[in-house]
Amino acid sequence: MGQPARRRHGPDVPASPPASPRLRPASAEQDTDDIARRIAEQFGRLPASARELEVTAKVKHRAPHEMLGRDGYSLVSNYFLRRVLPYCLMHNVISKLQAAVLSNFIGRAEKGKFQATQAETAEEIGVGRTSVGPAIEQLCRLNLLRQIRRSVYELNPRVAFNGNGDEQNEFLARLRELQLESKFPDDLAPEMTLFSVADTA
Repeated sequence: MGQPARRRHGPDVPASPPASPRLRPASAEQDTDDIARRIAEQFGRLPASARELEVTAKVKHRAPHEMLGRDGYSLVSNYFLRRVLPYCLMHNVISKLQAAVLSNFIGRAEKGKFQATQAETAEEIGVGRTSVGPAIEQLCRLNLLRQIRRSVYELNPRVAFNGNGDEQNEFLARLRELQLESKFPDDLAPEMTLFSVADTA
């Protein structure tokens, strides 16, 4: 018994395409429902309306610092506070007046810079104006400060800084590009480099 003859199609009669399974048309609303339902199941719960899935991110905020006064706070190196400054005060590397001026300037600085006249600094710390100038000069020699121009200074950002870490790194990078002869901000004066940082461990 021979095989059934194949039907030939002429040039004007196209071959019929293979039959495809019928798909039930889905509405956009049904698609949204199905996707939302799957997401909800992943979270272990099904929302009241599958079309309205709300995902709420809960962020725990730490309590703000409660500071004396309205000026906030600056970050000050613990190594400087623990090892360098106390020793320098007790052994007259830094005078009481110089420490007072430095403390005043740390409280003024914003993102490493500040502006202060000798007169207003003297008034705030309760000394004569003429005594502030020599104290500032010594703080600059110790590489704790750098004077930019009259009454404008930069505070060594490795000692104290008011601002976030990115801002401090940007400030440090800019200072290091200057390659200052004083090696500010990376080197303090020799009489202040009394300990290695490893000694504090």
